[in-house]
Amino acid sequence: MSLSDQEEHNDGTFLSQDHGFKPIDVGALDNFDDEVSLKKPATEPDFNRFKLLFDPLEIQREEGGFEAVYRVTKKLKEELFEPLIQGADVVTNKTDVKKEMCAPLEETQNVDEPEDEPTPEEQGFAAGYEQGMAQGLEKGLEDGHAKGYGEGLAKGRKEGFKQGETDGFTKGEAAGFEKGLEEGRDVGKQEIVQEMTQVLGPFRQALETADQMLENMLARYEIQLVELVCQIAGKVVMAKLDSDDTVIKHTILDALSQLASPEEITLSVAEEDYEYVEMIKEVFFESVRSLTHITVNTDAMIPKGGCRIQSAGASIATDPETKLKAVYEAIAEAGAQAKI
Repeated sequence: MSLSDQEEHNDGTFLSQDHGFKPIDVGALDNFDDEVSLKKPATEPDFNRFKLLFDPLEIQREEGGFEAVYRVTKKLKEELFEPLIQGADVVTNKTDVKKEMCAPLEETQNVDEPEDEPTPEEQGFAAGYEQGMAQGLEKGLEDGHAKGYGEGLAKGRKEGFKQGETDGFTKGEAAGFEKGLEEGRDVGKQEIVQEMTQVLGPFRQALETADQMLENMLARYEIQLVELVCQIAGKVVMAKLDSDDTVIKHTILDALSQLASPEEITLSVAEEDYEYVEMIKEVFFESVRSLTHITVNTDAMIPKGGCRIQSAGASIATDPETKLKAVYEAIAEAGAQAKI
């Protein structure tokens, strides 16, 4: 409320509604309530007058006389309405004031006071206390060590037993598994061998019986078997003679190889082989370098595939049947010697 409003209020005159409270225009602070400002518009407003509108009591208090440096009311007011945030200079000033107030008290407390000497009773108590403390400490260490050792020993035995049982079980299980596996393998091998022996025994006996029967059969029918083989071979050779004319060529070359440097020979063959021998006669001259003349004749007594060669110093006759007979006789003689 401005000063003019306060005067109207004190005189008992009240303003009408048209003269009620209105918003204050900051730009018109220099001219209000019919007052005329002599200042130029360019001048800055008077902030002291502005303060009168809002806090006239503060101005009145500042206009008063001196006041005490320290008052109880002032202290309480500062503590009750102390702002939440203060500047560093304010905090520093308060701290300095507190230090100045507490300094005499601290100096008084720090004054060395004469200490009284301990009495003999106090000295004895202190000595006994120290000795008892040392003895109690030593005794406590011994008892504590013994108690801790006993408890630790019991607990260690218990834990060691558990650990040893676990480790022993693990090691024993592994060792037992290996040993059991090895023994199981050995037992399994033995059982398999026994079963194989039982199964293979009859087969072995059957094979031995078959071998014995074969030996007996060979010993009994050896001559008949040899004769049968020779007859089969003869049939095969004769079939070869009928279908292959080259057999006579190999027979003649084999007979010529048994003569010593033949020069002029007479070659007798079967009528079936005459034409073929005349045709290949030059082959004999190429094979035997000593030959100079060959005379080819036919002989009804000579079988197909056979021949007879006569030279100045020797004569030789051969045919496939004769060779088979010689082979048969050699086999029979070898069998007879084996029986002996």
